[in-house]
Amino acid sequence: QDEQLKIVQEESEVLKQKVQEEIAGYKEQIKQHARTIVALEDSLLEAEQQQKMLEKENITLLEKIEENACAGSVKSAQGAVSVARLFLVNFREELAAAQSVLLAKEAAIARLTKELSETQARMSDMRGELSEKQKAELEWSLVQVKNQERDLNTLREKLSEMSKLVAQKDQELKAAAAELRYELLGAAGLHKKVVLAAAKHPLGRQGSVRFSLGENQMCFEFQEPALDLAELGAKCRGLRHEETIQRQKEGLVELRERIKLLEKMQSSTVMSKAAQSLIVQQTDLPEKRAQKAGLEKEAALLSVGLSLSVQCLGRFPDGCSHVTAHETASLEVLEALDLGERMYLDLICALGRLMNMEELAGMQSVQHLPQEEREKVGQQRRKDFELLYQKISKLKSRLEKKEELLKDYEAQIKELRLNQESLQMCQEEVLKLEDEVYREAEEKALLREALERTQVQLGQEKRLNRVVKQRKV
Repeated sequence: QDEQLKIVQEESEVLKQKVQEEIAGYKEQIKQHARTIVALEDSLLEAEQQQKMLEKENITLLEKIEENACAGSVKSAQGAVSVARLFLVNFREELAAAQSVLLAKEAAIARLTKELSETQARMSDMRGELSEKQKAELEWSLVQVKNQERDLNTLREKLSEMSKLVAQKDQELKAAAAELRYELLGAAGLHKKVVLAAAKHPLGRQGSVRFSLGENQMCFEFQEPALDLAELGAKCRGLRHEETIQRQKEGLVELRERIKLLEKMQSSTVMSKAAQSLIVQQTDLPEKRAQKAGLEKEAALLSVGLSLSVQCLGRFPDGCSHVTAHETASLEVLEALDLGERMYLDLICALGRLMNMEELAGMQSVQHLPQEEREKVGQQRRKDFELLYQKISKLKSRLEKKEELLKDYEAQIKELRLNQESLQMCQEEVLKLEDEVYREAEEKALLREALERTQVQLGQEKRLNRVVKQRKV
């Protein structure tokens, strides 16, 4: 397209140069014609003056001849006849010269009229050809510009939708991360206080503590008297925020039902297995740990506090009202993590739809999957990330290229408009030249009429001279 536009521009420039050269030639021809017309007018004036002088002389001669005839003097008549003969010879020579000049002028006028008609035909042909070519080029360029604008508008709309979705998902993820950190900080402080209170009591005197850590699971068992737990719960009440306490009250009913189910269990081993399964469900989100590495330690601390609260509630049902707050906090953490994962999956699906990708792999939840399957899902998600990134980068590069093309087209349109203006100026000049040519043609027609009149007058004078000769004879 750029090459075609360059070729069109070069052709337009060549045509402009040709038109300007022809216009300059026409102007020079017009100047020459004007000079010849002025010279012809001057010669006509001189011829008219000569004719007037000759008419006066003829009249005087006729009067003298009549006087001489009336007087009857032969000598004077012979002298007058000789003078008249000499005058007639001179007059004939002058008439022949004037006729030759008139014939030359008529030939020049005919030649000039032919040249003018040819130039008018050429100018009309040039105008028709230039207008048709220019119209075709303008229509073609306008169609291309409209198509490019449509493509750019669609791409811009897609990019704006993608940017809006990304901004919304980023805000939601930030809000969820802030809530997670807030809840985890409160749970970590509570866990520290519980550990300090447990360290104050010896193991052999009133209870036993068992703490085991694995790669992906954590279990904590603790036994104390009901009085120590009541004191510790009273200390922890003032550390929670009022808003979290209001949220925790809503989950008390559900927690009491779970505690009743746990009380029905007979052996402590069954209770420890249930707590471990609950901890595994809470702490197995590998892709969230990969994105936010700082949350892993806090989730581990939260799982320790949760297992401690579950074991304590199983051993001492009387202190359930003091520990329910910790389990509600852990449930809120789980809900926030589920919400973040759902938002992540929605974001990836929306991006895939916008990019016209097929069904993406790894779109299932990893909350209840084993470690190996989680790693596979993580690898699939990384591949999807790379594909999305490549497609978005390609889209961006295409947009940049199309914007550059649009700028080039706009510049070319400006050049075409300037060319149109210059062509309009040339057309106006051509019209002015045509008007001048028409005026010159009218002047030439008037000159022809004047020449015809002079020819008629010369014919009349010839007749008069013949009559005079006949009378003298």
